[in-house]
Amino acid sequence: MERDEVLDIIKERIVYLDYEPGKQLREKELREEFNIGRTPLREIFIKLENEGLITTVPHSGTYVSTVSFHELRDLFEVRSYLISLAGKLAARRITEGEIKKLRELIEEMNSEEDPKELMKLDSRAHELVNNATKNGVLAENLRKLRQQSVRIWVFPRTKKFMSKFKDEFLELTEALEDGNEKKSGNILASHMEDFIDEIKDQFISESHLEREL
Repeated sequence: MERDEVLDIIKERIVYLDYEPGKQLREKELREEFNIGRTPLREIFIKLENEGLITTVPHSGTYVSTVSFHELRDLFEVRSYLISLAGKLAARRITEGEIKKLRELIEEMNSEEDPKELMKLDSRAHELVNNATKNGVLAENLRKLRQQSVRIWVFPRTKKFMSKFKDEFLELTEALEDGNEKKSGNILASHMEDFIDEIKDQFISESHLEREL
């Protein structure tokens, strides 16, 4: 299996909590699972550590990074601003093909009931909008910020909140199609604020996250 493919698989497992915060990633097990050499696996670990997803402890091992709401406060502030900017730029630059793909994702949301799969569709929709800005720096920073914030979700308890995703993205799609920059930015900013409120409500009771509120 190619290194980048293995990187994407491990990253998805971390982001969507298949590998929970604090889990040790054992090199031998991963090398056997993916039939990958020691050097490319360590290169993958370096990339994951640079993105804040894992932590290497000398003489101990490599672990999935823990999630702290206090550490995420700065992330939320930055992402709230950037996501609004993304909405405005996407409304100015999005193509008909991208609008079509966004509508297809919305239809998938409509038929999906599994919370984790809904979150993945939400991430794909955000990535599409971010890429529609035609600003690579903005899209890459939003991707990194999102993969950190997604990890704090508790999937079994978010189904009610996530049921709103389809309607929110439908409204966003219409604003993007109309080229309404202000409305597109506001919709994404509001989506982000709801996301933060939901996290605050759930954070304290989850034992696998750091209790720092």
